[in-house]
Amino acid sequence: MILGGSIRSLYILLLCWMFNLNYCSSQDIQYSQFYANVLYLNPAFAGNAHALRGIYHQRVQWPALNAKYITSHFSIDNYFNKANSGVGFMVYKDWQGASTIASTEAAFQYAYELHLTQQHSFRAGIQTSYVSRYIDYSGLYFPDQYDSYGYLGKQTSQPFQNDQVQYLDFSSGGIFYSDHYWIGATYAHMNRPNQSFYGEDSRLPYKLDFIAGYRLDIETRNVNKEINQGRDIYITPTAHYKSQGKSDQIDLGVYFLYDHLITGLWYRGIPLLKHYRWQLQNNESMVILAGWRVNGLSISYSFDHTVSKLAPAHTGGSHELNITYLYELTRKRKKIIKKIPCPHFYQ
Repeated sequence: MILGGSIRSLYILLLCWMFNLNYCSSQDIQYSQFYANVLYLNPAFAGNAHALRGIYHQRVQWPALNAKYITSHFSIDNYFNKANSGVGFMVYKDWQGASTIASTEAAFQYAYELHLTQQHSFRAGIQTSYVSRYIDYSGLYFPDQYDSYGYLGKQTSQPFQNDQVQYLDFSSGGIFYSDHYWIGATYAHMNRPNQSFYGEDSRLPYKLDFIAGYRLDIETRNVNKEINQGRDIYITPTAHYKSQGKSDQIDLGVYFLYDHLITGLWYRGIPLLKHYRWQLQNNESMVILAGWRVNGLSISYSFDHTVSKLAPAHTGGSHELNITYLYELTRKRKKIIKKIPCPHFYQ
């Protein structure tokens, strides 16, 4: 039997519930290019490029299912050398389930940079967000709208109250780093805001992120007033652990930079260490990335190939596009400023 649009929507929602996917079970967005969208990853990254930076990022998830999980994100940040501080602003719009649920968030970030030694530094950041969520009940389907033959086409008898909710959200983070390695952590939703549309107590769970990476330089471009030769070549293995509520995941992978070209490959899931309910494996996707950088501008694209139990539904994977522009306001500096060696295109 061919599933109609309403049955297909119900099927998708049931799959999300059964497999407890992070994207469906919490409000937090799961980006594959997390190091290209650093202000969302950790507020301590605000100003880490030591320049004026603008980022546009878009994610489209499961397009073949007509699920319409679409997220558009814009951020801007800058570093203030005299204050050893970075300031950032980001805003994103998220549509979930054929625009049934929409979220808008605007956030301000502040980060302070502390140089511990000549080789090691630490950054601490805080974030304050305003969040507005909207639900379109006409796009939802309930059990009393179905019988054994399928969708009845009638209105549900479920009582509806609010279709919008707003709240403030607070997060913090820190990063310890050297010229070649870094470790960091983010503590999101510290105040656990209530996100219920019905006035009930439905608190957003804490979210913890832990990141680590090491950049292995194979060749470094020689740049000074007289010489600009060679090329940048390095390999960067990275790890990213996320935990929220009863769900957790790990992204393990590697970036490879060859001058202007950057590629990446990593795996998302914890198949050997932990299983979800009903003994289903925490085994989500393989991600590939390709990008190009030139004169402060970088463009990258990534594709998530679904390998979880949702794969037979032919999801169409997930697609992300990132455009980052870096503008250095001050070319001449009195001192050399250390940058976090994360795999950003502009570094």
